[in-house]
Amino acid sequence: MTQVLIWLAIAMIAAAVGLTLWRLTAGPSTLDRIVSADVLVSIVLMTIGLVMVVTGDTSALPILLVLAMVAFTGGVSVARMLAPGAPDRQRYRRGGEGGQR
Repeated sequence: MTQVLIWLAIAMIAAAVGLTLWRLTAGPSTLDRIVSADVLVSIVLMTIGLVMVVTGDTSALPILLVLAMVAFTGGVSVARMLAPGAPDRQRYRRGGEGGQR
């Protein structure tokens, strides 16, 4: 039963990678590409966690923690860049140039 769950997790991660890469390449806006890159980092975190569970080796835990901190910092930076009230930073949203709609 455990093998079935592991293979199911691998299939779900593969499907998530495929859909995320599709959004990364075909995203209509820069914001879509930025968010999909953040999701891709989360998928890498899940994959590292799955490998740790399968092998029973926790030596990759520091890598997992550092990558999670970097992903969090990147997500907060993007959210700050696109915060309402900052019209000079709105060029990455869908719509008009420079925050004008």
